Amino acid sequence: MRRLRPVAVDAEEPTCARETVRRATDQVGDQPVAWAVGVAADIVQGNAFPDLSGGGPKGPQVLRSAIESIVISTLLAIEADGHPPAQLPPEAEAQLVDMVHRRVPLDLLLTHQRRIHSQLADHFMGGCRSLVPGPDLAASLEHVSHVLFEFADTFATLTAESYTAENERFLRSTAAARYETVLALLAGEGAVDVASRQLAYPLTNAYHIGLVLHPTTSPSDTADHLDQVARSLLRGIGADVQLVVAVDRTEAWAWGAFKARPPSEKPLLPGGSDVLVGMASPHRGVQGFRRTHEEALDAARVGSFGVRSTADTSVVRYDEVRLLSLLIADPDKAARFVRDELGALGSSAGSTRVLRRTVRAYLDCHGSPQEAAKELQVAKNTVIYRVKRAEELLGRSIRDSQLELHAALRLADLLPDPDDTGH
Repeated sequence: MRRLRPVAVDAEEPTCARETVRRATDQVGDQPVAWAVGVAADIVQGNAFPDLSGGGPKGPQVLRSAIESIVISTLLAIEADGHPPAQLPPEAEAQLVDMVHRRVPLDLLLTHQRRIHSQLADHFMGGCRSLVPGPDLAASLEHVSHVLFEFADTFATLTAESYTAENERFLRSTAAARYETVLALLAGEGAVDVASRQLAYPLTNAYHIGLVLHPTTSPSDTADHLDQVARSLLRGIGADVQLVVAVDRTEAWAWGAFKARPPSEKPLLPGGSDVLVGMASPHRGVQGFRRTHEEALDAARVGSFGVRSTADTSVVRYDEVRLLSLLIADPDKAARFVRDELGALGSSAGSTRVLRRTVRAYLDCHGSPQEAAKELQVAKNTVIYRVKRAEELLGRSIRDSQLELHAALRLADLLPDPDDTGH
C-alpha cells in the first residue's frame, strides 16, 4: 500500500476535510493518499451519478468528497490487515444525510455504492498487479480481495443503519413536512388551501417569484446560510411573504409572494455571499407558483455554466437567459450541435477561441467589422482577417445559417471542451 503512486502527472487536489487527509497521510504516507484522491476523481469523472450528486456547481464536489473518503478508508483498512471501519467517514455520512433529505431511496443508494466498490476493487487489484512481485502476487490479490469484500459488506451495513436513523429523525422534523408539502404542490397533488395553511404562505391570490440557491464554495454542514440569503434577497425585492425550503447543503428553494405584480427589480445579495441564485419571473396563482420554480431551476442551471445576468453577478434572472436555458436543456445534444455546426472552428486551441470570439462580436455588431473592432479593441483589418480565417475553418460563409452559428458560438463558451471530457 505504501508504494502506491498517483497515475496522473498533475495530482488531483483532495476534496475531503484536511483532518481526514492528515490522519491518512500519517498512517500510510502522502503518495498512497494522493493515489486514493486520484482514484476517487477517476470514478466520479467516468460515471454518471445523478441521484447521488447534489444540486448546483458544488454538488459533484460533495459527491467526490464522499467517494474520496471511502477510497481512503479502504486504503487504511487494507493497511491495517483488513479491519473494516467502525463507522462511516464524516464526508460519506454528510452526503448520506443530504440524500435522505432529497428522498433518495436506500436501495438506489446501495446500488450505486456497489458500483463504486466494484470500480474501487479494480483500481486496488491493478495496483497490486503492478507493485507486487510475481511469487507473492497470488497471496496479495487474495488478501486484498478478502479485505475489499469485508469492507464493502460492513460499509453497506453501516450505510443502511445510518440511513434508517437519519430518515426516522428527518421524517419527524418540521422541515420534512414542509418539503413533502412543497413537492406535492409542484406535482399538482393535494389540496391547495390545506397546503397554504401548512406553509403559512398564500398560493392562490398572489404573484410569486421563485428562487433556487446553490453555494459556490464548499457547502457548510447546514443549509442555514442559504436560508438567510434567500430571505434577505426576497426582502430586498419587496416580497410580502417568504417561503424557504432547504433541499440539502447544496440547494435551497424559495418563493416570495406579492399582492400586486412586482416591478422588475435588480436584486442584490448580502455582501460576501458565496451563493449562486437562479431567479424566475413573477407568475400568479398556484400554476404561477409551479412555473416560477421551474424557471428558477433553469436559471440556476444556466448559472452553473458560468453565465450571469444582473448587476449582482451572483444572480441569474430567467428572463435574461431563456434562450440559453433552452439550448442547454440537453447538454449532450448541445455538444453534438456545437461539433456539427462549428467543425474545426470548435477546436479548443487558443487561437481558435480568439476566432470564435471575433465572429461572435462580428455577428453581435450586425456584420460591421468596424463596430466589432471597437468592441474587441483591435484593428478593423484584424477583424476582417479573423472572419475570413474562421470561414476557412467552417468551410462556408458566416452569413449562411447565422442563427445556428450564433447559437453554436454561444454554447461553445459554456460547454466543457471535448479534450477535457474525453468525448
